[in-house]
Amino acid sequence: MKRAALAILCACGYQPLYASPGGEAYHVHLARNRTASAIVAQEVLRGAREELAKEGALAAGDDGYPRLEIEVLRADETSEGVTAIASPDGPVPRATASDLAVVARGFVARRAGGAAELDTGDMRADAAAAVPQTASAEIWQREDSLRAVAHRLGGRIALKILGHPVVTAPSD
Repeated sequence: MKRAALAILCACGYQPLYASPGGEAYHVHLARNRTASAIVAQEVLRGAREELAKEGALAAGDDGYPRLEIEVLRADETSEGVTAIASPDGPVPRATASDLAVVARGFVARRAGGAAELDTGDMRADAAAAVPQTASAEIWQREDSLRAVAHRLGGRIALKILGHPVVTAPSD
């Protein structure tokens, strides 16, 4: 029964909205980075490349066409919990956790100066991270968490371009 339904769906011409034609392979290119961190932008690209490679849709090099153009739009941090820390001047508020988020979008360019196709729209990935007690540990953990979020977002952008269903909820 399942095979019959699948055969009917395939025969009628239905395909994913963002399906890549004929097993197309994409180069990955950073179109724009609007964050202060080049590392975040590179992790988004790396995540997209890895996902495209898993799907057999990654072309060698970054400069050819068609290519997946990625714009890294924003990296946000908000406090998730606040506690009072004792100090000589009285209690001082301190965040106990942070929500780290990266926002980016992707689209396909088939040739130089060509129109954008298969635009993903703004996509967001985030994660909550506990704030360690020392400043140096906080910096390392924040950067690691932000890189992981950016990497995951790059993979989600690539999957959406390839026509896979992607969760678009505001948080993961």
